[in-house]
Parts: sequence; structure tokens; C-alpha cells
Amino acid sequence: MFSLKHLSRVTLTLGVIASLGLSYLPASATRAQAEEVVAETTTAVDFTGQLIELSNTTVPTVIVVRVNPTGEFTDYTIDITSETSFGSFAWNTTSMEDWMSGDSVRIIGEKNENTGVVAAEYAINQSINPLTMKGLNGWITAIDGEASTLTVQWMNVEHVVNVTDSTRLVISPNTEANLTDFQIGDRVRVRMNRDGAVENEARFVVALRRGSQLFLKARTRPFTAELNSIVINDDGSGSMQVTIGANDHLLPGDVNNLFGVEGDVKTVTFLDETKTVRRFMGSAEADEFVVGDKLLIVGRANDDGTISAYMIRDNDIWMAGVSTHTGTIISIDTSTNTIVAAGDNFRGEDNDITLTYEDDAKILIDGVEYSETDLLVGDTLRVRGVARLGDVLTINDVSIVSVSRE
Repeated sequence: MFSLKHLSRVTLTLGVIASLGLSYLPASATRAQAEEVVAETTTAVDFTGQLIELSNTTVPTVIVVRVNPTGEFTDYTIDITSETSFGSFAWNTTSMEDWMSGDSVRIIGEKNENTGVVAAEYAINQSINPLTMKGLNGWITAIDGEASTLTVQWMNVEHVVNVTDSTRLVISPNTEANLTDFQIGDRVRVRMNRDGAVENEARFVVALRRGSQLFLKARTRPFTAELNSIVINDDGSGSMQVTIGANDHLLPGDVNNLFGVEGDVKTVTFLDETKTVRRFMGSAEADEFVVGDKLLIVGRANDDGTISAYMIRDNDIWMAGVSTHTGTIISIDTSTNTIVAAGDNFRGEDNDITLTYEDDAKILIDGVEYSETDLLVGDTLRVRGVARLGDVLTINDVSIVSVSRE
């Protein structure tokens, strides 16, 4: 599911996990001799695009950068963390407080190929030259149309900003606003000339909000959640109820937070083309999701309070890789194609393993093909498949069941 034409998304840190297969070892063994270290697949990226969403200037935060904004564009969700280094014109440092939507931004980092989210190592605002420009954030306390000035207060200091014919005034969606369109109390971001013929001459004045009204809404974010319920329609679209998990990007009291905070219940909608993936290395289907699963969602907040998902990753579904588990058969039910084995999980904890195999699964005993009726309690299995970790390790849709017998 889920490949949006203009989407290349999220992020998260590299993971370390042993693949969830069963290993070929003597029947007395219950743990593999070695575990494989598997990291999420990432690709180094270096691109420049237009900043189209800026959720919050306090790190950690999320931004959206659009590459090739006037053509066949791609939007990237960028995770800005405490490890991100900032730069600007000629690599001078800058503060995100001076950034504005529309700026040209260069991102250097790692793109998670499973989620599409980019973890930024460097975020360089190429529209700011700190040698000739300076920024100001605050609230308008006075407007003088005759003198063509705005007075902006920040940290109890009043700053008089001169508006000239060269100043670009923006109150979204109006990108050609007039001075008289602003109101006292508006929260604004100003970019000014540092040195010029006119003192404190504004290059840009952008209204951020007016009371509770947000002019520039940051609608796109990755967030964690737990699945409460799911409905799937015949066309592959559907919706799910989720409970928002802990997320340092979603803070209580943040007026830019359109998603909610830990414990809030939200409706998330998805389409047949919505990208759905497993925890590591592989696609998934919505009908594989189970109530209680932990999800990572990249989505867009809608005005009605729902969230439209671009990408959903089920962190409780794992793609099996190199075998790292052993299991000794303790029961076989050929009528339901089910085998239960005693083994352990990748944490080294006792964990019975339940697997279901396909009707046409190949049954191998010591490398020779047999029938399912030839399997015996006490055989040691080796299988690959899609694994779900819970109190019981469940592996479904196995196409090859390999056992050894002393």
C-alpha cells in the first residue's frame, strides 16, 4: 500500500535487532550461537529545496522541504534533532528562529528507505546572509500607517521596523498584504537589512498567528501511536483509531501542534496507495495490523481533526532475515497448518513459537523434501517468514519448513 506520487518521507534512528527466523541447530539447543545485527536501511542524501512547512523553531522539530517546487516536485519530511548542525549563507551559523517558509534550504543527512524520513545532519538556510541580514520575532504593539512602521515587542524590548516599497508583507494566504492588513497583537517574524540607508528596514514581515488563528500551519509530522481499531474498505482505503504515544515533537501547549499529545485518541485515514511497511526491510498490508500494535505514522493534520496518513510503519511486524533462532517442535496440527515450537526470542527470553505454513509449503527434513505428515515432535525447525513479537513469537505464511532430526 501507499506510494504517494509527491511523497518521499520521516526518519528515525538506526536500530539493532536480530532477525526473527529459526536456526538450524541440534535439538537440545534453544538459542542461536550468534545473532545478526541488522540496521534500518539508510541512504546518504544532499539536496536543496524550498522550505514549505516549519512546525516549530525549537529543536527537536520537523520541517518539510520541497525539491523542484515548480516542476515534478518531491516533499521530504526532515527530522531536526539536537545533533543537527545549522548553517546559512557561506556556512555561517544561523538560528532557526530566523527561518521562514519559502527559504531555500540545503539538507545533508540520512534518508530512511523504509519510512522516507530524513534525519538531518546539516540544515543550511541559503536565503539568509547573517552578515547583511538580521531577524526579529515578536508581537506587534503599534502600527503607524503614516510613518509606515511596525513596532514589534520581544522580551519586553520594543523594536521599530520600517516598511518600505521593497518590503514583502505576508499574511497567509495573502502573499501581497498591506501594512493595514496587520493588527496589534499579531505574532510576526521579520527579516531586516542589517545595514542600509533605512534603519531596521524590513525585507520580509510574515504573520505567524493572530490569537488562536494560525496563518502558517505545519500539517505534516511523524508520530508514534498504538492501534485501537481498524476498518478496511473494499477499495483498500480505510481508517483507524489510534492513541498518540510519547513524542518530544508534540508538546502540550504548543500552538503549532495540530496532532495532539500523548494519550489523545485520533482518527487516521489511509488510501490504497498509502505506504505501509514493517519495522525493518519490507512492505506490509493493512490487514496484517493487529489491535495493540505500535505504529509510526507520517501524516497530515486536517482541519476536522483527522490525520491523513502518508506512511504507516507497524513496529510489531518484523521481516525475517538470516536465521537466528532455534525451535523444537512440541505440537503439530496439519488440519490448520500450524506448528508450535519451544525456543527463545531475539532478547534471549523463553518464547514459544507458533507458525503457520502455506498449503503448498515445501517440507524439508535434513535437506530432503517430505510431506507435512512426516514431521515429528522433537524435530528442530528452521524457517523464514514474517514474524510478530508478543508473548508468543508468531510467524505466518511460511513457504519453506526445514527441520533437522538426530
